[in-house]
Amino acid sequence: MQTDREPTLLLRGGHVIDPAGRVDGIADVVVAGDRVAAVVPDGAAPEAAPATVVDCTGRYVCPGLVDLHGHYYEGSLFGIDPRAALRGGVTTAVDAGTCGCVNFAEFRRTAIDGAALRVLPFIHIGCLGIPTSTLGELRDLRHARPRETAAAILEHRDIALGVKFRAGVMAEGHNVEAVELALQAADEAGTRAMVHISVQGATREVLARLRPGDIVTHCFTGRGDGILDGASGALRPEALAARGRGVVFDVGHGSGSFRWETALKAFEHTFYPDTISTDLHRYNVEQVVFDLPTTMSKFLLLGMSLAEVVEKATLAPARAIGRAPELGTLLPGASADVLVFAVEEGEFRFRDSHWQERVGERRLRPELVVCRGRQVRPAEVPVRLRRLTAWDHEAYATMRTAAAAAGNY
Repeated sequence: MQTDREPTLLLRGGHVIDPAGRVDGIADVVVAGDRVAAVVPDGAAPEAAPATVVDCTGRYVCPGLVDLHGHYYEGSLFGIDPRAALRGGVTTAVDAGTCGCVNFAEFRRTAIDGAALRVLPFIHIGCLGIPTSTLGELRDLRHARPRETAAAILEHRDIALGVKFRAGVMAEGHNVEAVELALQAADEAGTRAMVHISVQGATREVLARLRPGDIVTHCFTGRGDGILDGASGALRPEALAARGRGVVFDVGHGSGSFRWETALKAFEHTFYPDTISTDLHRYNVEQVVFDLPTTMSKFLLLGMSLAEVVEKATLAPARAIGRAPELGTLLPGASADVLVFAVEEGEFRFRDSHWQERVGERRLRPELVVCRGRQVRPAEVPVRLRRLTAWDHEAYATMRTAAAAAGNY
């Protein structure tokens, strides 16, 4: 089993989907401590002490989910307890720039180092990150600090993934200049950038500047100024060119950044997402988004296969952040991050960010998470959420107004 340590956990008889190992069928997963020991044919792994045996018959088994976009710094109004991601089967939660260079060290000390799951952050080019929902963080471009951002990434290189920038009204009038500053910081740190696209975000100009390995999140936004030409519905040539040179296109569902019609039109052009993520935060964790399995279920509804959906929430995001094959796989020696889940059949109602409803026939439900070798029952994960205030209800109203302005709300 390619390990010199005794097996500690045997996940027996489940339908294993591991894109990296090209496994899609009934098999056993053997864990030794905090590492995957092997994936072997069903019944081939001995039931020897001290291994705990879990019967996964009738269930699916895949690598622990890697959510490429969420917000977990609770010094921001968007931030939530990272355990909300773990409850959804996520073993690696990527924080998409909730902090900047000013407050990142505090984020690490208070929330990342002691987290129940792996939290890997992008650092925002804006020095304070994304503190509120009502005022754009780069309306004053003096808040963009490329030198200090690069220094923070290098200081925390064991966990920091790159530079984040939100194009749109968050950088009103400064989108091109701001993305260039973000890329400057990424170049200085020798890393990638993640760029949020949105209405009034100079999307064509931003896409044209991105480099291989950079990430575009909210690729199926329905608020305009996205990857589709609003008049013809055709894919923007800048999006095709960006994908051609290796830019990653991520879903980043969120409260206002995923629309059924945008995804379906992109699919008509065979433009599928590279990665599926939630953009999980305080304003959507209790509605619309909920968790990553719910978001994955929406792409089953849109016609993607279960194997494709699993790959885009495991191996693909792990590769996008340069952490495969340590993460996102069940190859021997990988981190012992595993999800056991059920595929429920029935009639399930799902909403996009514009609150448009569609009915799907399948829904993913996490049943057991193994995170760095430790077993967790998702339903038993305690999650504390910040109490909502009048300011938060203003934010909800603003988001719904924006969705209505884009139509179909």
